[in-house]
Amino acid sequence: MDRYSFALVGPQRSELGFRIGEFPSRERALELAELIALDLSIESKWSGWTVEVRDFQGRQLFTIPVLQPAAA
Repeated sequence: MDRYSFALVGPQRSELGFRIGEFPSRERALELAELIALDLSIESKWSGWTVEVRDFQGRQLFTIPVLQPAAA
């Protein structure tokens, strides 16, 4: 298992929700980041933010944008 950190990063590079988790692969960490971004896209206040995945050394691996909510 490898350790990855997740951060919610705002348009001005402010960070919220820093978390660390262990996953069997980078792909699993990416899948969780995509789910987090999808969940946040329900509310427009998170539009423009990103979910960043970093390795144990702090290197950025993935950046997943939080999209605007779909119009109903």
